[in-house]
Amino acid sequence: MTTIKATAHLNELTQDVANDYYLLPNRGDTLYPDDIIRRMKKKEIATENVNGKAFVQLFERECAEAVSEGHNVVTGLFHASIRFNGVVYAKDLGHPVPATQVHSRMSFIQGEYAREALTDLTISVDEQPAPTGPVIQAVTNPVVGTPDTLNVGAMALIQGMRLAVRGNKVDEIGVYFNSVDGMYDHVRIPADQLSPNQPGKLQFVLPPGIGPGEWRVKVATQSISKMTIYTKEVREYEYPNIITVV
Repeated sequence: MTTIKATAHLNELTQDVANDYYLLPNRGDTLYPDDIIRRMKKKEIATENVNGKAFVQLFERECAEAVSEGHNVVTGLFHASIRFNGVVYAKDLGHPVPATQVHSRMSFIQGEYAREALTDLTISVDEQPAPTGPVIQAVTNPVVGTPDTLNVGAMALIQGMRLAVRGNKVDEIGVYFNSVDGMYDHVRIPADQLSPNQPGKLQFVLPPGIGPGEWRVKVATQSISKMTIYTKEVREYEYPNIITVV
């Protein structure tokens, strides 16, 4: 087991605790790749005529072990050192403290090779494709089950994908019914009248404004997934089939 020495400093920032300390690791030497290889040689680990992948793994493991001893390891790719977060208390001073108590971690910053590699970097920026919107696959009366046919004042079920009606533009999102023959005004069923309101299905009672005739059905939402992440603009999908209300 590796042991590293640290210095305890009284924590002046916690007003309600009198005896807590934060730790700073006692720094060892700064080690470069040749130093790591010398450490490996002392352990009789061959550094010639060995499997390249195995050598790299051994090198990385030796770097990690050196950092855990308090050394700063400097390679072309990274500079690594150990850090402690958390506190110890007066009763802990002078005694071994588990690394988990102070949340030990290794800190990395980019090295010379990393900086060089990024110097002449050219970034090709593409516009992110717009997230997929809702898709209606079926519209039925869930009691009767007749496709593309609804009953005045009865229950309606819309099934599909990414249907959940959610978003911050509450006056725009919802389920829309548009009269094909113009006999009725368009009707919007808002999100608070949909139950369930899920990505796979929307269910609601046909409001009084939807009378007998032919209708187009559309879903408008800002939701793209089960998460509470909304698109900036409302995304719509109109069902390709005409719905008959009887």
